[in-house]
Amino acid sequence: MSAPATGGPDPAGPHPAGSDLTGPDTAGPDTGPGQESTLKQDTTAGLDAERFVRLSVALTGFDAAELAETGLAEVYRALVARQLGPRRYGELIGALDRAGGDADGPAGLPVHELLTGDEALGDLARAVCHLWYLGTWPGLPGEDGPPVPSPVSAHAYAGALVWRSFGGHAPGTGRPGYGSWSLPPAGATGGGR
Repeated sequence: MSAPATGGPDPAGPHPAGSDLTGPDTAGPDTGPGQESTLKQDTTAGLDAERFVRLSVALTGFDAAELAETGLAEVYRALVARQLGPRRYGELIGALDRAGGDADGPAGLPVHELLTGDEALGDLARAVCHLWYLGTWPGLPGEDGPPVPSPVSAHAYAGALVWRSFGGHAPGTGRPGYGSWSLPPAGATGGGR
């Protein structure tokens, strides 16, 4: 989901100056010399979103369709890009490219090994996993002390992958009905009886 070609608002909120990965101008087709049009920016954002989803697939173990089902891919991409800034975000996405563009990189080296081989990239990869699985941005270690997690939204909490990993729902977000605890989760096979 990229921003509308009309220059509509980013679903993850405003970006600080210089944090947009596609260029400083988002004013639209009537931009002046040296400024990008919104159409070009949307194309770049679409490619960037695809790369972010591929990275997320490699890091989470969920496929692209399952991640898309959450409705959070673009929100998370924008949040991660804004939190990391262009340079660190580019390094993170670049790790996927260096690994061959998917979960299995050169000579079968998984992306997670490439990312964990570099402490800084490993921290970024863990932050992306944390975001997808728990629906909160974990913060990053910095000069100001320990990282401080922050919730993204109620939708992110409800769509967190942790609930999908065992076929459940986030507490308080669904209507399971009386006695639902006595039935196996939807899609569960075999198990404890």
